[in-house]
Amino acid sequence: MELMKYGRKAVACTLGLLLLTGCSNGEDKDRTTVFPDTGPVENTVEDTGTVTYRDNYNIVPQVSGTVISCSIEEGDTVTAGQTLYELDAGDLEDQIEQAALSLDSAQASLSQAQTACADLTVTSYAAGTVTAVNVHVGDYVSTGSPIAQVVDSQNLKLTVPFWVEDATSFTPGASAVISFPNRAETVTGTVERIYDTPSALSGGRTGVYVEFSFQNPGTVLSGDSASAAVGSAVCMESGTVSNATEQTIYATQSGQVLTLPIQTGSAVTVGQTVMTIKNDSLTNAVTNASLSVESARTSLEQLQAKRADYTILAPVDGVILTRSVKLGDLASAGTPMAVLAQPEELCVHVDINEQYIERIWPGQQAQVAFTDDSGQPRSYTATVARIDDTGITSGGVTDYTVELTLDSTDGLRDGMNVNVAIITEQKEDCLRIPSQAVSGGTVQVLRDGKAVEVEVETGISGGGYTEILQGLTTEDEVLLP
Repeated sequence: MELMKYGRKAVACTLGLLLLTGCSNGEDKDRTTVFPDTGPVENTVEDTGTVTYRDNYNIVPQVSGTVISCSIEEGDTVTAGQTLYELDAGDLEDQIEQAALSLDSAQASLSQAQTACADLTVTSYAAGTVTAVNVHVGDYVSTGSPIAQVVDSQNLKLTVPFWVEDATSFTPGASAVISFPNRAETVTGTVERIYDTPSALSGGRTGVYVEFSFQNPGTVLSGDSASAAVGSAVCMESGTVSNATEQTIYATQSGQVLTLPIQTGSAVTVGQTVMTIKNDSLTNAVTNASLSVESARTSLEQLQAKRADYTILAPVDGVILTRSVKLGDLASAGTPMAVLAQPEELCVHVDINEQYIERIWPGQQAQVAFTDDSGQPRSYTATVARIDDTGITSGGVTDYTVELTLDSTDGLRDGMNVNVAIITEQKEDCLRIPSQAVSGGTVQVLRDGKAVEVEVETGISGGGYTEILQGLTTEDEVLLP
């Protein structure tokens, strides 16, 4: 129902009304009269409303667990990011540990697969000349199959025995003279190694073998006989010259020969690729192992990220309205543990009858009032913020909730009942009389001491006043019922 009341401006203007009592005519002797005045007329829709928080924040856990810490009570003021609850994350930590082990295992498998795949590229472990190639592109090879022979005939070595007392005075790197039977030429060599243990020689002699290295002058072949001398010490007997490098290169994995960038007579260096092998199972194993690592890492990261779910934080600054879960309780995922609200977000909700809702829209001004415990009236200005599209029907009548934004919230608390007057229409400087004087489009006017019924055209009504468009002037003395 729409209730009409005097607005603040209207109340102020009543001070200017001239009240006449004690008329001379007998029947109108005790009637009260007023003269029309000029002032504002406000049309309002009035009802009772409730002070509430615009947005309540339900503190809802994402996971279930036992509450091991609770730092709040109802009525506490909290700040955004403050820890409200902590839940037992023991089961989660066990899952994280297992996920970390799974990641380690996946990484180990990947490393093994990568090592095996690296062996599909065969390299030379020595420098020299390729003297033989045993396979062709397209051949299938097995692990350990001989691929090629590499010989370094430029660098030669010789191992010969010396008397024990002579050998013990040698040091690696010492210069030596290498000589050859039936040849006048000699070459300079270097002591590379002195054997640790003496060896028995023919004729009951004992000597220590010493290994020398020297550059081939171009005329020496592997298998030639040679002797060595270090200073005045001469070897006990001659030895056989051998190439510094005589290496067979073997396949390190099985598969089909994909490339073979060497041929007989090719020079190779240490680490040079001499063959590549195609083995899809090994390359696929690397791909699968990489995917397993990424999957295990993602699982671990997801579990680690869930740690934050076990610490419940305040989403905003505010006050704890209710707390339904305490220390030791079992919190359930999706079930509120507490309710938080922001005091500055207080507003008023008022349910307006369907008969008047079309007269209300966002932006309209309103008055909110209540009487405090000392009996003093308190009022607040407000603005219509929104109107619910969906109404609530009860007893055949539908009400729509209207939300008012308050200009001030001092002294207001959640749940208070207040009187609300929404100003739906307002006009200034109207010729007006008290609404009670108007009946069916007519008013009673005192003329020559007698009551005369006068027809009037009215405008808007509100705040206890009705606008008079035609029929009266400020000189007319109007009778009040």
